[in-house]
Amino acid sequence: MTVAKPLAAGLPLGAILTTNRVSLSMHAGLHGTTFGGGPLACAVAIEVLRQLDGLLHHVEELGAYFQAQLNWLQAKHACVREVRSLGLMLAMELESADLAKSVVQELLHEGILINRTHETVLRFLPPYIIEEKHVDRVVRALDAAFSTTALKLTSNSKHNARSRN
Repeated sequence: MTVAKPLAAGLPLGAILTTNRVSLSMHAGLHGTTFGGGPLACAVAIEVLRQLDGLLHHVEELGAYFQAQLNWLQAKHACVREVRSLGLMLAMELESADLAKSVVQELLHEGILINRTHETVLRFLPPYIIEEKHVDRVVRALDAAFSTTALKLTSNSKHNARSRN
């Protein structure tokens, strides 16, 4: 497996990861690279790895907190069908594409960027340095958006039904 971009926080550095068995077949001069790593890039990579060591606990902790808050929203709002997560990769499936589209727009007006995938799914991929206060802000905005947007969509569908009759 090869790794590169994040290894040295954006500095040119690449690495190849192999099993012991595969590594025995590689000898000096067998391969070359422009991203083999000078002293600066290697020093940065070592510090990145040191920082990552403590970051995993933070990601797990904040991911669990974020998921709990999204689960709370699911219990409060019938329009939320499912909440999924793995660390800080979270998703919330809503009952309709129109609702999901409207919620994305509502949050954008609040300065919060989220992505809509598969039409009805809100996807959250926050930076690893996210804090509880940021999660709380997103949850408050979602709570408000679900309340106002669901009400608007219900009113519009009732109005459209009356117009057809």
